[in-house]
Amino acid sequence: MFLLAYTPIYIIAALKTAYTNIETSNFNYLCIKEIASYNLIPLCLLGLTIILSCYFFIYSRLALKPKGNPIFIIKSISPQHKEYVTYLGTYILPFVALEVNTILDMIAVVFMFLTIGFIFSKTNLIYTNPTLAFFKYDIYEVEDSNGNKYDCITKDIFLPGDRPKGLKLGDKTFIISQWKNKN
Repeated sequence: MFLLAYTPIYIIAALKTAYTNIETSNFNYLCIKEIASYNLIPLCLLGLTIILSCYFFIYSRLALKPKGNPIFIIKSISPQHKEYVTYLGTYILPFVALEVNTILDMIAVVFMFLTIGFIFSKTNLIYTNPTLAFFKYDIYEVEDSNGNKYDCITKDIFLPGDRPKGLKLGDKTFIISQWKNKN
């Protein structure tokens, strides 16, 4: 989830570092191999984005097929869509302004990634990333019948009284789906 949250930044970085001049100084055109060698970093970033997206797609399909009973009964549920806007304003927009032309620029970007990663790992922000919205997932704060509050990631629409099934991702965080055997 942490690396998946960075996929918009990977795409922006790939676009900012792409070498697009396919014509040489003597008006010859570069071959595909030369273009690829000049764009090794952008191609790796795009490849990483594809791999992480496929991994999450497969993981979420498997995670939402657990056997067993519902994990809790929903007492109240509230959407947390504002977290996506917070993520975009805090992480994506400042990154667009960063330059990546020199090695020091790249070190600064790596430092930014490590700082954000540290903050993400110490908070539940790791589950709040816009990439989930691209996969049509929403984040909700759910209170169960015992008064416990959870952050839940889901594609389904829930109402009070519903009994979801799912997989625990972290402390009080679940990826959930509808429990098909409702009583």
